[in-house]
Amino acid sequence: MTIKRVKRTLADSIKTLAAEKQLFSRNPGKDNTRNRKLPFEKVVAAILSFQGGTLNRELMDFFDLNSASPTTSAFVQQRAKILPAAFESLFHHFTDRICEQKTYNGYRLFAVDGSDLQIAANPQDADSFYPGANGQKSYNLLHINAMYDLLQHIYVDAIIQKSRKTDESAALRLPLIITPKPSTSSPLTKISRKSAVQAHCLRAK
Repeated sequence: MTIKRVKRTLADSIKTLAAEKQLFSRNPGKDNTRNRKLPFEKVVAAILSFQGGTLNRELMDFFDLNSASPTTSAFVQQRAKILPAAFESLFHHFTDRICEQKTYNGYRLFAVDGSDLQIAANPQDADSFYPGANGQKSYNLLHINAMYDLLQHIYVDAIIQKSRKTDESAALRLPLIITPKPSTSSPLTKISRKSAVQAHCLRAK
């Protein structure tokens, strides 16, 4: 699959999401109802383009240093109107359309692994908050379990858990449920475990 096709597919998925934006608005019927400098689809596209810089720098890059680009406060207000579920829906819609169902001897090959993600401190979230020690600043910690297609080199599913509530076994069961269902004659046949990495072979439809 070419880069152009991937970018076009992502743009189409964002448009599809925007067509149902009221399903992903914090206040349906009120939020994302007017044409603005920062419409729903542009906010989503901007968030996907961010690379870890300051918000002001990221916005300047996204809008090509245009002096008419929105302020950070305006962006934060518009971002707050979009539910996190919008990005989960976008992920699955996009992934389904670029998935080519490549197999090895009739099986789809997946690898699942977990990784920690440190985010800004929020003491109100006890399930992910760590006060810090030995001079370290306090922080919150999330744990991401991601499923990777070894033949297509794309992520096909992921689940994010708060660090103090991490359950990798439970996280593993969820992706297996929502990946393409095998036929009754070809169930999940092999799960091999090595350290924290779990490889899965699922016979294709």
